[in-house]
Amino acid sequence: MEKLGIIAGAGELPILVVQSAVAHDRQPIIIQITKEDEQRFANLSCEVYPYGVGQLNKITHKLLDLNVKELVIIGKIEPSILLNPLQFDATALKILAQNRSKKPTAIVSAVLEHFQSAGLSVLSQAQFLSHLLPETGPLTKRKPSPKQWEDIEIGIQTARQTANLDIGQTVVIKNQIILAIEAIEGTDNTILRGGELGGKGVIVAKAASDNHDFRIDIPTVGMQTLQTLHEVKASVLAVEANRTFVMDSENLCQQADKWKIAVVAVD
Repeated sequence: MEKLGIIAGAGELPILVVQSAVAHDRQPIIIQITKEDEQRFANLSCEVYPYGVGQLNKITHKLLDLNVKELVIIGKIEPSILLNPLQFDATALKILAQNRSKKPTAIVSAVLEHFQSAGLSVLSQAQFLSHLLPETGPLTKRKPSPKQWEDIEIGIQTARQTANLDIGQTVVIKNQIILAIEAIEGTDNTILRGGELGGKGVIVAKAASDNHDFRIDIPTVGMQTLQTLHEVKASVLAVEANRTFVMDSENLCQQADKWKIAVVAVD
């Protein structure tokens, strides 16, 4: 059985990749780089090897020793790790030194190049999880009003621009006024901040950059995102069609309708 290396960050996405790999007759080799949910792979058919997120050299050699040729990198890795380089090995520190801008995309690209140059082909996350990518259109029964569609368009365009600047992917908007732009704090805290400023009826838009590398990260929303929208009494969640993972879409959309939140996927 052909092996598939999976560098697993936090969350449910690595589990879904493992399940998809097994369904396609691949043997998953897990490199577990987060300490939370260490037992989440216990009941799955896979091998698990724990490493620190900055141990690139050991991770690379372990995958090669196990005769892994293809690799998926998936799951949440906090950008704040860049603020603590003490946990990085010499290989990771060299990558940081060669990318003086320290922008996440530059560092991520260098990490991918490291794996590629070592003989590991890094695959797109969507290759195993394409069923999570929504088509264009409303995903909920509830649809945005014409005025909300105007905010959605501005919000998505602004989110793309901020993503192009390597700042963040999420924007909160209301009445064509940008209330919050995601930085290192993450999506949920951005929504909370924007909701506090804008009050009931804010719109949340999430988008990737024009040249986004989908091998390392596909923007993702799920029940936690929806719960945060509900907390701030948001009215709409807008994501990019075919460029965003929507987790547990059926249940998410049913709950969104109950909470009177429209969820849409846009081009």
